[in-house]
Amino acid sequence: MRKYAIVAIPVFAFAGAALAQNAAPAKAEPAKAEAAADAAKPAQPASALKAEKLVIASAVENREPVGETADFPAGTEKAFCWMKVSGAAEGTVTHVWYLEGKKVAEVPLQIKYDPMRTWSSKTVSPGSWKVEAVDGSGAQVAAAEFTVQK
Repeated sequence: MRKYAIVAIPVFAFAGAALAQNAAPAKAEPAKAEAAADAAKPAQPASALKAEKLVIASAVENREPVGETADFPAGTEKAFCWMKVSGAAEGTVTHVWYLEGKKVAEVPLQIKYDPMRTWSSKTVSPGSWKVEAVDGSGAQVAAAEFTVQK
């Protein structure tokens, strides 16, 4: 029994070494091609998240904004900030809601696809509102202002 164990160990070690030697050149060639392709691409900023569109609306139906406006009538209870983002398949965009220049809410939204539509909503009161969309590093990517009449 020991005889077979001793013979089997060198055979497996030899076979493994042969596979590793044969695999290395095959992987090296695609790596060179990928490196050359990456070198040809323009450099992208750390955060490539872009807001293709950001609007304020009275509702969102079927992932689309409904009743886009910058001026809501008195009695409006809720507003939606809808946006379409691209350039990042993962990450976070945060909607920062302001009333009369004071921050009243931050809503982090997960980005899972490129491009992706996402939105947040807020119970609103009369006054001047602003919503800023900021990326994971805190940089503003879009903003919109609206008013709710008294």
